[in-house]
Amino acid sequence: MVEGIRVLDPTIEANSQNSLLAIRPESLNGLTVGLLANGKKNSVEILQYVYEILRDDHGLGTAIEDNKGNASRPCPPDLIEKLADQCDVIITASGD
Repeated sequence: MVEGIRVLDPTIEANSQNSLLAIRPESLNGLTVGLLANGKKNSVEILQYVYEILRDDHGLGTAIEDNKGNASRPCPPDLIEKLADQCDVIITASGD
């Protein structure tokens, strides 16, 4: 028998106390959307597909595309600020 092996649980509890939901617009018609890919394969394609559906079905306006480049790292604060300043709504995607 092997002694001294400690198994760790990598999951965490969700922190709901500090979470805020964004105010949802009544309509997407004419709004500027930020499309933020996470850097994984196909995340850009997923976002483009979702954008086309929302544009065609709900009148979504211009898209501003960006990519945080690394799925395992948080989005840089300056990128969040840029998208928040330029966009009415933001959609993120994780590909594979």
